[in-house]
Amino acid sequence: MHPLADWTVEQLISLVVCVTGIVTLIEALRRYSRGDRDRQAAHAAEQQVMTDKLDSISDMSRETRDTVREMSRQLTEHSRELARIETRIEDHDRRLAAIEGRCDSRSAAGTD
Repeated sequence: MHPLADWTVEQLISLVVCVTGIVTLIEALRRYSRGDRDRQAAHAAEQQVMTDKLDSISDMSRETRDTVREMSRQLTEHSRELARIETRIEDHDRRLAAIEGRCDSRSAAGTD
């Protein structure tokens, strides 16, 4: 006699439902793992793009910082040069005033 011959219809239906459930579960896990791999690959690609963008921003930031430092150095040099020029102009103004004073005193002495 066949071993399934003693089973009732309810038992056979339960067996079919259990087997179907197991097959469905296995298929769902397989799809999930495939989808998970696809999601992981997409996430990795997205992370790489983000990393590349951050590297680019970091490079631009460094370049900007270096430019600001150079401009600050040039500004300091220009300030020093401006101070030197202003000092020289003040000296020239004093000398010119002294020369004008002497010229004025000679011309005033000559008209008397």
